[in-house]
Amino acid sequence: MSSHPSVLPDPHFFVAQPLFLNLVVNALKYGRSAPLRIHVYAKKKDAEWMIAVEDNGQGFEPKLGDQIFEPFQRLHGNEYSGSGIGLATCKGIVERYGGKIWAESKPGVGSTFYFTLPGITE
Repeated sequence: MSSHPSVLPDPHFFVAQPLFLNLVVNALKYGRSAPLRIHVYAKKKDAEWMIAVEDNGQGFEPKLGDQIFEPFQRLHGNEYSGSGIGLATCKGIVERYGGKIWAESKPGVGSTFYFTLPGITE
């Protein structure tokens, strides 16, 4: 038996790929020049999986944690490339599968983006 998370099967589950891609690309984009650290991990809790993408990047003010998941909300203006829809897309994907998404951050230390997905009961 694999220790990797399993989620409820869905014929359109491949759309979750942009979720992981966006969170890792954001960690790279807003990461420090050296040494960059990105840690992805999963933890089963009751009937769901909690997955996290943690980085040691520049972080953001915790009070902005909800705002960053809204479409076209950019914390850094035009300082970095992007459209401001990446995290909003992540939120839509997670909610489509019945999960939740949130972030914890500390400026100058880094951020951790968490999301939950329903797991397969065995």
